[in-house]
Amino acid sequence: MRRIPILASLALVLALVPGACGRTETTPGRKLTQLKVPQVADPPKIDGILDDVAWKGAAVATDFRLADGREPKGRARLLVAQDAKNLYVAVECFEDETALRALRTRIAEHDGDEIWTDDVVELFLDPTNRRQAYYEIIVNARGITWDAWHAVPNHPDKSWEPRYEAAVKVGRTSWVAEFALPWSMFDRTSDSQAAWAFNVLHFRPSAPELLFWSPVFSRTAHTPENFGTLTGIVHTTRRAKA
Repeated sequence: MRRIPILASLALVLALVPGACGRTETTPGRKLTQLKVPQVADPPKIDGILDDVAWKGAAVATDFRLADGREPKGRARLLVAQDAKNLYVAVECFEDETALRALRTRIAEHDGDEIWTDDVVELFLDPTNRRQAYYEIIVNARGITWDAWHAVPNHPDKSWEPRYEAAVKVGRTSWVAEFALPWSMFDRTSDSQAAWAFNVLHFRPSAPELLFWSPVFSRTAHTPENFGTLTGIVHTTRRAKA
C-alpha cells in the first residue's frame, strides 16, 4: 500500500491543524461542496493561460479550505467547463513574487515518486459518484504529471496511462494548471453519471499547507466520501443490467 501521497509534508500541516486527524467519515449535517459544470462552444487552448473565451463561461469556485474546513493562508481558484469531447479544469494558485520564484519542482519525470511534495495541483475524479474508486491526476509547477487509478482508496494503479492535455504557466501573481480531460480517458469505470464525485487539492510546501476545494476532514486526501460533486455532466453512460 502506498502511503498517503502527501504524507511527507502533511505531518507538518497536521501539526498546524488541531482536530484534523483521524476523521474519515462524512461530517454529519455537512452539505458536500457542489459545482454545476456549464457547456462551452469553443474549447480553450491548453497552455496555462486563462484568456480563452471558454473560461469566461466556466463555473468558478474560490472558497478553498484546509482539511478541517478552516480558512487557509493561501488562495486558489477553480474553473470547470465541458463540451462533447472533454472536461476542462483549471486551477490558479496565487502566490507572491518571492514564492513564485521559489516554487518546488524537484520531480522531472512522469509518474515520479514524491511529486506530491512539490508545489502541485491534484485532481480526484469518480464518474460513477459511488465514492469507492476514483482517478487521480497530479501536475507540479514544472508541468510534470502523475496519474493513477484507485480501485480502492489510496491503492494507486499507475498502469493506467490516459491521454490528456495538461499545461502549467507561472506568472507574476500566480501559477496555473490547466487540463483537457477526454471523456474516453476514464476507461476503468463502466458507467458515468450526470453527477461526479470530484475534488481538488493544492499543496503549498513553503507554508506548508494543503488547500482543498472540498475539505476531507481526514488525515488523508483519499477520502472519497468527502469529495465534492460536479453536476450537469453531459457525457453519461449507464451500466448494463445483468
